[in-house]
Amino acid sequence: MEISVEESFELFQDKGKKVSKKDIHMIVRSQHLCPTDAEINAAISSAGIADKASLGDVKKVISSLRHTKNDDIEGTIRRALKLFDTTGGDVAAVSEISHALQNIGSKMSVEDIDEIFRQADVDAFGQVEIDEFARLIMGVLGEEEQASA
Repeated sequence: MEISVEESFELFQDKGKKVSKKDIHMIVRSQHLCPTDAEINAAISSAGIADKASLGDVKKVISSLRHTKNDDIEGTIRRALKLFDTTGGDVAAVSEISHALQNIGSKMSVEDIDEIFRQADVDAFGQVEIDEFARLIMGVLGEEEQASA
């Protein structure tokens, strides 16, 4: 289920029907766009947004970032997990994935990471199968999407 720009904007807007620059980043990503923070900041600047943004401003930012759309989120997750596959056996160490999730990008809490790995099939060596873990992440993302709808 995809959320529209308008629906996403409504989740973040203040009483003046504006959103912060930080919120723009979240709204952009809710549209299955995968720009870097630098690309979003450049688009915000190009749209002339100094502080808060209206829905029209946010739509300009999103329009300028359409080239970053990613419809293959599961494939992207799978490719990212393969970076942790040191043996070539399509498995990745839980400890390495956990460390990355805590320290890179939108940092996750230890509690959230632990919850994800409780649902995963971790082998005796502390590893998860990459394809299976990617499907699990997609399931968790789908559940979050449904809960916010």
